[in-house]
Amino acid sequence: MPPSPAVLIVGPSRDHAADLRSVAETHPIAFHDPESNWGATDMTALPAGAEGSAGEPPAGLLALTAEALPQAAELAGALGIRGPSKASADASVDRSIARLLLSEAGLPIPKGTRVDTRQDAAAAALWTGYPVVLRPLANLGHYGEIRADNAEDLQAAWTFAHTASLAAQTTPGAVLLERAHGGERLTLQTITSGGRTRVVAAVRTAFTNYPLFQPASHLVTAEEVDPDLAQLAARAIQAIGIDHGVGHVQVVMAVLGPVITDAAAHLQGDSVPELVRLATGVDLLLAAIQIATGQEPATTPTRSASAAVALIRAGSDGTVTGQAVDPGLFDASWLARLTWETPLGGWVRAHPASLLARCVVTGPDPDTCLANLAQACGSVRTTVQREHP
Repeated sequence: MPPSPAVLIVGPSRDHAADLRSVAETHPIAFHDPESNWGATDMTALPAGAEGSAGEPPAGLLALTAEALPQAAELAGALGIRGPSKASADASVDRSIARLLLSEAGLPIPKGTRVDTRQDAAAAALWTGYPVVLRPLANLGHYGEIRADNAEDLQAAWTFAHTASLAAQTTPGAVLLERAHGGERLTLQTITSGGRTRVVAAVRTAFTNYPLFQPASHLVTAEEVDPDLAQLAARAIQAIGIDHGVGHVQVVMAVLGPVITDAAAHLQGDSVPELVRLATGVDLLLAAIQIATGQEPATTPTRSASAAVALIRAGSDGTVTGQAVDPGLFDASWLARLTWETPLGGWVRAHPASLLARCVVTGPDPDTCLANLAQACGSVRTTVQREHP
């Protein structure tokens, strides 16, 4: 069997480390750090290891994070290889672009607008009506996302979202204010190839630290996604310019119907691809690599289970001084992974809460899976000594 073509991955993330190790056994992978000053425009300037086994250049590239998408699109064009389109990259990192494209396609989005000052936010909230959600205009996931139920809440919410937005590479300082919709939040995982978008899983997210939107856990099941919801996601993927590759669409299941809050052309973080693989057998990272190298992705489910991850966060500012696990936890067949995200001696914050550990578990059905997750979390203990850094 001929060797698989190599793929260049821009913006590797520790969120995908487990899946990367698995895929690397069969597919040559090279990495490029988008924070470096390397600006290759020809194959001779590629990083060491980027060539295939026969000295061939990589067949394609992909980005694992939103921040890396613009450079990945630029590199793909400059090197003449498969990669994300510029249109999808721009829409994935700038929510104002995504909102415009989704609106032009006739898709449901929250009423909202860009705000650059506290005064803009106050006026916009009167226009949209309370409650509202503020978040960085740059797509930073749920980082910097906060709800305000009234004008008094808006003052602190503006400060929080604006401060978070300053960390963005695009549109730093700009904030998106939208009408808040109640309802379950789902993230639909998509694979697009050959002119067709398939929704392979829906992720159900539970949040903590209200009024912030900090994910506490994610759950993936093997249940088939509602066809109407899948069609909505496929239209959103097409609207933001994804004609091949892996993406995701976030929706709120509002009273009057689903509302799209985000759409992006990259893998979701927080161990979500791992959950999809454990629950359905569909490997999103492998599919992304197969598409990037011109192969047909494997999208047929081979498992029927549930998988969940708990993101255990700090409750106070301080230094991590203790980490302990009940020994019996490691005997549980349903424990897929437990990792410490902050080392002993590391400094953590309560707002926004730093990640202390993550537990990945499985179960034959959603209820059993969530019960296993609760048991796992109860078996993990961390000690944070309150002090100033």
